Amino acid sequence: MRKRIRESVDRNYEKVAAVCRDIYENPEIALQEVHASAILKDLLGREGFEVEENCAGLPTAFKAAKKNGPGPRVAIMAEYDALPEIGHACGHHLIAGMSLLAGMGLAECLEEYQGEVAIFGTPAEETGDGKAQMTKAGCFDGYDIGIMLHPFYGNCVAPRISAIGVYDFTFIGKESHAGAAPFEGINALDAVVTMYDSVSMMRQQLKDGTRIGAIVLAGGTVSNSIPDKCSIRYEVRSLDMDYYHQVVEQVRRCAQAAALATGCEMEWIQSAPTCASLVPSPVLVREFETLMREFNMDREQESVDMGSTDLGEVNQIIPTIHPLVKMVENGEKAHTVEFLKAANAPYAWKKMKEYGELLACLGLRIFEDPQVLRELREEREQKRRRNVQENKG
Repeated sequence: MRKRIRESVDRNYEKVAAVCRDIYENPEIALQEVHASAILKDLLGREGFEVEENCAGLPTAFKAAKKNGPGPRVAIMAEYDALPEIGHACGHHLIAGMSLLAGMGLAECLEEYQGEVAIFGTPAEETGDGKAQMTKAGCFDGYDIGIMLHPFYGNCVAPRISAIGVYDFTFIGKESHAGAAPFEGINALDAVVTMYDSVSMMRQQLKDGTRIGAIVLAGGTVSNSIPDKCSIRYEVRSLDMDYYHQVVEQVRRCAQAAALATGCEMEWIQSAPTCASLVPSPVLVREFETLMREFNMDREQESVDMGSTDLGEVNQIIPTIHPLVKMVENGEKAHTVEFLKAANAPYAWKKMKEYGELLACLGLRIFEDPQVLRELREEREQKRRRNVQENKG
């Protein structure tokens, strides 16, 4: 089966690379990946995959599957959204390529084994709208594993991936002339500043692995009027989900206190979906590390703070893994112009092929080793029981 996977990757590499170069050259931001989604679906359809469009009601999401009766079910995640203005500086075109090569290669095993190989087109990773909505819609229910690889400047099997949520706070005061009668106004900008100062002081007492960032969305329009409506956005991250919710509540209390102190009214909304933190499957970590040795990959980074990803939502229901793999040569960091250029260099395309094969071999483990499958299904059942308990609570 390993030989057949390698042959599939060799056979399909050029057409997959051509599609992914097209995606790179025509970047589309979150939920606007119409072209990328279309050409990926077209290729997979021509390769015999059964393609389901509009997954979870998302026009640019899809599922492409091959099946051979009941058996292990593998979900491979393909991403393809770009960053605003800068394009594919996070390498999602390479993620799509690795996932397609892996899925097409792993599907070869269905001639020998029963089961399913599904490639999920997951849009809007950068905003957290893709896998989060797909998870809530049940797209990944019943799968045994969810796997993908992410381009990076080094290799890290289990990066630290935080929960993330975005919240907007709006303060409503009273407008007045700033020169003639400022005392008749209620300054909404004062409330924003008070909240900002309060949250900034709170940061000193936060646990390690927690981050809070902020931008002022609206601070008034003219300087000669007391601003009556101002708003601020907070992005909260934490490695621990329970502590994440505690921190969000602390931030909300800072907003309430700022409103009380300044005499403003306060409104708040969650402006982007919460993406849970990701604790990778111990079984998949073990199997991936074994494959790294077989593929002569160095484990260069013991622990890396990656940030956040919507794969954390999938991780709440099925075992997942999200290794970082070296695809740039000179230490270029993601979300930079330097990474953008490096992600289109010959080295990156060569690595896309190698890692596509490796990812397929990881999926193969649950077909060829019943013990690995049993361990992963027990892990999935533990997640199910935990979710039931939390819903009861």
